[in-house]
Amino acid sequence: MERISIVSQKGGPGKTTTAVNLAAGLALGGADVLVVDVEPQAQAGAALGVRLDQSTLKLSLGLKLQAAAQGVDTGVEDIVIDRSEILAKWPNHGKLSVLASEQRTMANAQHILHAAGRDKAHVLGSLLDSVQEEFDYVVIDTPPAVEALNAVALAASDYALTLCMPKLATVEGAVAMRATITHVPDRTGVANPKYLGAVLNASHAPSEWSSEEIDVRDLMVDAGLLPFVTDIREDARISRAYGGGVPASAAFARTACGKRYAALLAEVLHRMDTEEAEWTIAPTASEVLDAREQSHV
Repeated sequence: MERISIVSQKGGPGKTTTAVNLAAGLALGGADVLVVDVEPQAQAGAALGVRLDQSTLKLSLGLKLQAAAQGVDTGVEDIVIDRSEILAKWPNHGKLSVLASEQRTMANAQHILHAAGRDKAHVLGSLLDSVQEEFDYVVIDTPPAVEALNAVALAASDYALTLCMPKLATVEGAVAMRATITHVPDRTGVANPKYLGAVLNASHAPSEWSSEEIDVRDLMVDAGLLPFVTDIREDARISRAYGGGVPASAAFARTACGKRYAALLAEVLHRMDTEEAEWTIAPTASEVLDAREQSHV
């Protein structure tokens, strides 16, 4: 079971949509996939059509994290929620499931884990061990890097990728996040996730690039973020799919946004299986614009 965290220093760059769309893409390809919602706002669950309330509170991952952090021997096999019906119209799909979050119980888990520090960094990884044989991939949606929940997510991960948007402030956050990933072995003592690169989310076609987006694209390369060639373009269908509880990679698989998520997933899988020297890195905006200019000469 390979575990991938989607991380960023701050909220808002698209962690949840990236997590659920990559997870759905893996499941469409026949894999058995578990989405783990470690975000107190419970957005990954909502993106898969799951919203816990008082009657279903016992299914919250937050309760399991609290118990594990307090030394209770437990697992998560009894709170896995199967959402494979989302993929029903596609043949030969695998399994798509979620460990759902709920605000109050996850916030309480955050407080307990923060107080426990490094000694409990392993708890999420240990919980996931209980379903080790059930899934091929785990995709973890995380809160901002400043939280203890982010630390336990990275400590449970084999791989991590981060995100930028066409805003310069997000590049600074991604650079800080890459440094955080580098220091996970020292800070947790239980994991050494492989950094996979940065996704540019909510981007635009070259003809629509602002000066800030040009600067962001150049800086992502120059700052060593190893940006993926495939960016995710701003598209109303992505948010519409989110609201409907079905990831765009499944709801709109044959459209431009679905195809972009499929291409991004192919890059992610390639980087997981190869050394950094073999990766194709996105060109700078300057290189793209120069090539476009030459093609029109």
